[in-house]
Amino acid sequence: MKKVLLATSALTLSAGFASADVSMSGTGGAGVFGANGADLSVYSGVDLGFSLSGASDNGMTFSASLDMGGGHTLDVGDFELDTQDMGTDATPVISIGVAGVTITMAQDDIDDLYDDDIGGDIGVSGAMGDLTYSIVTGLEDSDPTSISIGYSAGAISGSVVSSDSGDAEDASTVSVSYAMGDITVSVEADTDRTGADTSTTTISYAMSDGMTVSVEESEGVVEGSVSYSSGAISVGVTANDATNEEWEATMAYDLGGGATFNIGTNQDDTTFAGVGFSF
Repeated sequence: MKKVLLATSALTLSAGFASADVSMSGTGGAGVFGANGADLSVYSGVDLGFSLSGASDNGMTFSASLDMGGGHTLDVGDFELDTQDMGTDATPVISIGVAGVTITMAQDDIDDLYDDDIGGDIGVSGAMGDLTYSIVTGLEDSDPTSISIGYSAGAISGSVVSSDSGDAEDASTVSVSYAMGDITVSVEADTDRTGADTSTTTISYAMSDGMTVSVEESEGVVEGSVSYSSGAISVGVTANDATNEEWEATMAYDLGGGATFNIGTNQDDTTFAGVGFSF
């Protein structure tokens, strides 16, 4: 019954909208990519986003977003190509803001706060002083319900996320970070949907010359990373002492006007080089 009341309230708030502003943004790119030692092949793609926003006469804000694209775009962080569908989103996300609270609605398309591989129907988020909160749920009994509470004050910040996914196991994450000048220490405890517990400690140091050094320990595996940025050039190297000794190296050069040249390789002989752009 509570879920039905939440949906009914959100629909009631959506009445009386004024005209909306419409904008378009997007990313795209082209280059060469080869996974796991395979021959290089050419990729190209574009991802377009359309958004509408405005406000009602009583000050309520609203927005809607729609996504479409085609081809393949480069995901530098995951060393992979993302497929862009020429179709549009089956369920566009509608957001309504009132009195500091934001309500989002989309059938099975509001990301679970722990794991965005599953989704709910309704999201509610806001802030109370130094606290932020988010709730995602749905109308069906099998829909996930997740809650996130965050806190930030001065040098310390933290968050708690809990998810009851309905048909699957529960999951949760607790994290705390503390900044001491250029050094930040973070600790995280995670329980995933299989019941596995993982603890992670990260120490990062941001130097004044544009270099950042980070060391992370998680369940006996130590990972180190170094990044450096100067002018238009950014480089990064990451490696760990896991069984397969994973590592990756990337470089980006800002060409100006929203265009960036990216090149990278990793331990699996996955290699890419290409130009990405945004507008």
